[in-house]
Amino acid sequence: MIRVLIKYAAIVVIFCIIAGLSAFFTLSFVIKSQDTVTVPELEGKNVVKALELLSELGLNTKVSGSEYSDMVSKNQIIRQDPAAGEVIKKNRDVTLVVSKGPETVAVPDLKGRKPGRAELVVEENGLELGHITRTRFSGAEKDSVIAQYPQAGKTVKRNIPVNLLVSTGPVQKFFKMPDLSGSFLDEAMLVIDSHQMKLEEIKSVHNPEKPENMVTGQAPPAGYRVSEDEQVRLMVNRRPGGKPGADDAEKRVLFSYRLPAGFLKQHVRLEMNCFGTRLTIYDKLMEPDTLIWSVVPKHARGAVFLYVNDELVKSEIFD
Repeated sequence: MIRVLIKYAAIVVIFCIIAGLSAFFTLSFVIKSQDTVTVPELEGKNVVKALELLSELGLNTKVSGSEYSDMVSKNQIIRQDPAAGEVIKKNRDVTLVVSKGPETVAVPDLKGRKPGRAELVVEENGLELGHITRTRFSGAEKDSVIAQYPQAGKTVKRNIPVNLLVSTGPVQKFFKMPDLSGSFLDEAMLVIDSHQMKLEEIKSVHNPEKPENMVTGQAPPAGYRVSEDEQVRLMVNRRPGGKPGADDAEKRVLFSYRLPAGFLKQHVRLEMNCFGTRLTIYDKLMEPDTLIWSVVPKHARGAVFLYVNDELVKSEIFD
């Protein structure tokens, strides 16, 4: 009886083994009978070429997105999934990420801007400020951008430097120093102002035989080659006074001028020239018939110049 049971058990085991092997080989045959392909290397290839390769292999193309890249040219493949070399069934998806190329921006127009403002605009546009070169230029305001590289509107990569050429003011003019000796102080100041020079010092040298406030000496001397912004020192015939006291310091003189009546606003610029330093008191549009005035310390020495529409209409010496 036991032998019979063992015999039947052996038969069942053998049957199970045969059935399992049969199922294995059948499944293997079914799997191998299906078409499979090896995923090609697509990274670095043009997206059109990649589509053609995948189509020929019976694979589907799925573009998951695009990215900027400094290393991969525009419209080329950055990444793929599955990776190159993997064996997959046909009709499977191959996911691609396409390059948009380097990220680029249009260079902003910086001409006419101050260097500080130009730097802010450059940074706001994802660029960097490069070298700043300065030169004299008559066609632009002092301390303003007159040229740039790359030029405005050009498309460039982000973070490249933008170089600027900045004006340091008009081209300097040279001329012979005029002879101021024998002129009165107010006349001499007008000459100095008309040549864009600066009055640095007025030295009092009293000579009772000459009129008060007459120029008796100057530096640079007459006939010397000088330029705009030259510092001028004058010797003027006047009684030397002592240092102003506390009461004198509080005294004031008044400069005033009334604009003519009319209908249009006037551009008014009032400047004070005091020992080589020029201060702008007014520089704006004003209504007709407006009274313009300014107070100056009585003990100070210098001059006030009033320009209306860039024309000198009144000057006054004070000391």
